[in-house]
Amino acid sequence: MALPPPPPGWARFLVKSKFGAGRDFAVLDPNTEEQQFFVDGKMGMRPRAEVQGPSGEVVYRVRGTMFGIPKHMTIFDGEDHEVASLRAKMFSPIKSKMTMETASGEPWELEGSFLEKDYAVSAAGRHIVQITQKWVTVRDTYTLDVAEGTEVGLALAILWAVDRWVERD
Repeated sequence: MALPPPPPGWARFLVKSKFGAGRDFAVLDPNTEEQQFFVDGKMGMRPRAEVQGPSGEVVYRVRGTMFGIPKHMTIFDGEDHEVASLRAKMFSPIKSKMTMETASGEPWELEGSFLEKDYAVSAAGRHIVQITQKWVTVRDTYTLDVAEGTEVGLALAILWAVDRWVERD
C-alpha cells in the first residue's frame, strides 16, 4: 500500500532502522534513496544518540536515563544546549500521548500509537511532524514528514527518543 504524498510545503524522508543495541537510522531521500542524515544510536547503560547532518556534523544529541523515575529523554543541539525534554508519567504503561517541553517553555504534543509507530507532533495546535512506519523489508522503515519551518534534525531526535522509549518499556 503506497502512502499518499506529503502535504504541500512538507518534506518527506525515509528512515531505515538497523537492528542492534544502539539502534541506528539511515535517513534517505525517498526519490533517490540518497542518505540525507544519519542517527547514530550509542550502546551503554543510558540511551543516547547523535543526529548527524549530510556532511557528518552532529546537529542534535539525545540523552536519557534508563532507570530514572520518572523516565526522561533530553534533546540537545549540536553545541550541547538543551532544546527539549520528554518525561514519562509514572505508572502509565500504555501511552498514546506525550508532552515534550521545549527550552522556550512551549509544549509540543506527541499523539498517536507509539507502539505501532504512527504518531504526530504538534506545536501550538498545528501538526509539524508525522511519523509512520511500514514494513517493507526485514528492517523497519519509517516515513517522516516534516512541515516547512521545522528542523528535520530535531524531528529525527524526537523519533529516536520515542523509539528507544517504547522499546525499553
